[in-house]
Amino acid sequence: MAAPRKSAQQVAAREKARAKAQELTERHERLIDLAAEFFEQEQQAEQIRAEAQERADAILAKAEQDAEAAAKEAGVKVQQMLDTGESRAAVAARLGLSAAEMKRALDGAVVDPSSTDSGDPKTASPLAGTADEIAEQVTAETKAA
Repeated sequence: MAAPRKSAQQVAAREKARAKAQELTERHERLIDLAAEFFEQEQQAEQIRAEAQERADAILAKAEQDAEAAAKEAGVKVQQMLDTGESRAAVAARLGLSAAEMKRALDGAVVDPSSTDSGDPKTASPLAGTADEIAEQVTAETKAA
């Protein structure tokens, strides 16, 4: 049998090289597609996190509003207890509040028009003074008790 000609060997080598190059090109294209999908998924994950953070911030803001409203209502209850004629020291003791906590509760109290006689300062509760006056009164009553 005769030895293959040199040109036939070159053609076979080129075909083999082309097949290998095409294989590498297909693999490279597949890697590019996978990388693109990876970046799409990363972007989607970041978007999901951002949307969740926005929802969480909205929930926390709503909860803070609700908590403030509840604290104001608690202050109203403290004021109503004081309006019964009970001393500040007795109310503070009954509720387990310090003078500062009592002051904070009263400062944040929502004034309910139905719970007071009128908006007239002459008939208003003696507690209608400033927060400092209230704190002084509570401190004085606590010392007296």
